[in-house]
Amino acid sequence: MLLPTEKPQTFIKFKRSDIVNARGQIGVIVDVLQSVETDNICLYIRFVHNLGNARPYDMLEISSERMLGVDKWTLATQIDLEQAIAKRKTRLNKEVEELLNISVGQDGH
Repeated sequence: MLLPTEKPQTFIKFKRSDIVNARGQIGVIVDVLQSVETDNICLYIRFVHNLGNARPYDMLEISSERMLGVDKWTLATQIDLEQAIAKRKTRLNKEVEELLNISVGQDGH
């Protein structure tokens, strides 16, 4: 049990601006908020696969008992991030092109 003056131990190694590989999904840590009273941590992360979505980031509430797989994440590189963004841009550009083709009747219908 923690005394009121003790701060809970941090059990994740990530900090703001870290690029992570979340079991195949590349993301950037937006912020890490740690409770001063419990071992709860709110991890704000922006995944590349969310680019273009209405929700710009995910928030995960984790604790030493409830890691949600975060303990299996690894640090990634700037190159990993750039490659994931390029792949996402290609997909978004393809979707935009498909929509434009439908709007001018070039979808084959």
